[in-house]
Amino acid sequence: MMRPPRQKWLLVLVAILLITNIATLSIYWFKKPDHEGGPGHGEPGNREKRFGQFMVDQLKFDTVQEAAYWKLRDSMMAIQKPVMDSMRSSKKRFFDLLNEPGATDSMLTARSNEIAIMQKKLDSVTFRHFQKVRAICRPDQLQKFDTVIKEIVNRMTPFRRNRPDSTFNKK
Repeated sequence: MMRPPRQKWLLVLVAILLITNIATLSIYWFKKPDHEGGPGHGEPGNREKRFGQFMVDQLKFDTVQEAAYWKLRDSMMAIQKPVMDSMRSSKKRFFDLLNEPGATDSMLTARSNEIAIMQKKLDSVTFRHFQKVRAICRPDQLQKFDTVIKEIVNRMTPFRRNRPDSTFNKK
């Protein structure tokens, strides 16, 4: 007589656990997480959109400022894309020298100078963009802008130069 109620209780418990697991998996698969590494993280332009939205959110742009900001950002991205494509090609040519046994220092210098020229253009475009964004800020937003820019620049340069655990910093 004791056996049927126990089995019934176990069946109810298994059913509750099964429903809970299905609900948890459904939420995981159908809801897009907003954090890094989630679905859509590797999509081109996703990082730039996050930086743009970060700027809008942090500076609390009004609708007019936000519209002007996104217009400036789109303009900057249109200028940056060909420069970035050129830099990518220059880096490819630089590392293609690994396949040439007779690669000289002058060849390395010439190819690395091509990369440096593209990086200078990219940095210049980015700097001018931030100047224009600063110009659309109200006076009460300027101090926050200066703080946000420092954070954005740190995010734009993800190199491990200053990390104490970096192998490259050990002397």
